[in-house]
Amino acid sequence: MTEAPSLLAALTIGLLGSTHCIGMCGGITSALSLSLNGRSKAETTWLMLTYHLGRISSYALAGFILGMIGWYLGDTSETLQVSLRYLASAMLIAMGLYITGWWKGLMKMEKLGQHLWKRIQPIASKLLPIRNTPNALALGALWGWLPCGLVYSTLIWSASQGNPGQSALLMAGFGLGTLPAVFLTGLFARQLTSVIQASVTRNIAGIMMIAFGLFAIPGPHQLWVMSVLSMSSGGHSM
Repeated sequence: MTEAPSLLAALTIGLLGSTHCIGMCGGITSALSLSLNGRSKAETTWLMLTYHLGRISSYALAGFILGMIGWYLGDTSETLQVSLRYLASAMLIAMGLYITGWWKGLMKMEKLGQHLWKRIQPIASKLLPIRNTPNALALGALWGWLPCGLVYSTLIWSASQGNPGQSALLMAGFGLGTLPAVFLTGLFARQLTSVIQASVTRNIAGIMMIAFGLFAIPGPHQLWVMSVLSMSSGGHSM
């Protein structure tokens, strides 16, 4: 996949996975929003956006680190590089099954992240409530390491790209994809949470995620789809 389609895919994964993000982070952002009662709407919006900027930055950093590992392993062996892409596709499919609730295997991965989170959470808790912009940025950067199967599966997918910089960019794109639902839930918690977490919404998002995981499996189908898209864009430009 080229850079532009990959970035679009990362945004889409974040958007589709927002149904899961609401369950993981929606309560946190809602609590943060409520803790800012008494502030002006403009100040509350700015601090919440800054918090999410910190969260997305931590995703990008994790993407760069995992991207370095993926680049090293892929450079070692072409077979290993292809294997990483198969693993990334499997993780996306697993995430789709997780979002729909049809299979909860990714919860085991989230439990692995608890070991790191136990060290980070006490530090993050000391930054509450949000007082200013640096405080909000630091808090978001720490909460970005909250154990999350969606983040882990996307990290593996981004790491399979074979370029640390692109992996970081894809994780930033993924974070931006989660922003609309998570950010708006913080401002309109009651109105949006019930809609986004509805079983129909989750099933549609999960099925689309599974479809994307199937498409991401290395094979001639990707070249065929890309050629069709190229011909289509070329035809419109005439």
